[in-house]
Amino acid sequence: MNLPFPKAVDYHKPSKPLIPNCYGIFYSFISVCYWFTLSFFGIMEQESLALATSVLFGSTMGLFDDIVDLSWRYKAILPIFASLPYMVLKPSDRTTISLLLLGYIDFGALFFIIIVPLIVTVTTNIYNQLGGLNGLESLSGLIILIGLTIASGSIVLTIVPILCLVLLGYLSYKGQAFIGNVGTFSIGITLAVYSILFNIKLVLLVTLVPHIVNSLLILYSIYVLNDKAETLMDENGLLYSHRIRSLRTLILHYKRMKEHDVVLLLCLMIVLFVISSLIIKWFSY
Repeated sequence: MNLPFPKAVDYHKPSKPLIPNCYGIFYSFISVCYWFTLSFFGIMEQESLALATSVLFGSTMGLFDDIVDLSWRYKAILPIFASLPYMVLKPSDRTTISLLLLGYIDFGALFFIIIVPLIVTVTTNIYNQLGGLNGLESLSGLIILIGLTIASGSIVLTIVPILCLVLLGYLSYKGQAFIGNVGTFSIGITLAVYSILFNIKLVLLVTLVPHIVNSLLILYSIYVLNDKAETLMDENGLLYSHRIRSLRTLILHYKRMKEHDVVLLLCLMIVLFVISSLIIKWFSY
């Protein structure tokens, strides 16, 4: 079935095929409908409403970015607006942040004004930056969301989004569809808001370590070296890179690999940090 979706070039294939893009709209649409349904029936009403409205904002901005192709200076601030529903609804009275050995800091009202927008914006941007390989955006989000679900002890809010990511992960890994920025924005905001709702922000922080390292390398390359990450492909279809400018190019600088192998390696790395975050959470109580 040919759906009327814009197409993007798959640069990491020898033939450079055009692949349907923006399939992340299915994640946001199905998830938002699910959360609104939960809210309608009074099941975790405030939490469901916070997720639904935040992701709805995020998916709209992500879709706009896919269509207009905004520069990073504008794209970076868009997730701030997705935090507005949480700031208004205030679905949870938890206003603390754990700093491990330093204990907990209670920000009070400033939590909703400063901390929530900060977490949503940073999470969405660094999540969006670790991508560009078939399946990586969907599969990394799937792994992290499963980890957050385990940490929260509840699967009510995440069962449908997880199933969506399983399907999208399969399609994008096979090179049959890309989720686009509408997908990465929606998934990143889901992770941020969900971690705030269940007060598992430390778990989110640890699981995002690979994304943080990737973003730091990219920012250093752009603003200090005036260069950017570049992934090349040899005559055998193997990916490689001459310079270390991101987490992906760090791996490919030392070893030429197939695209799927790089995706699996990065996903394995994320799995290890998810497990580490759950261990830290377990020992912190």
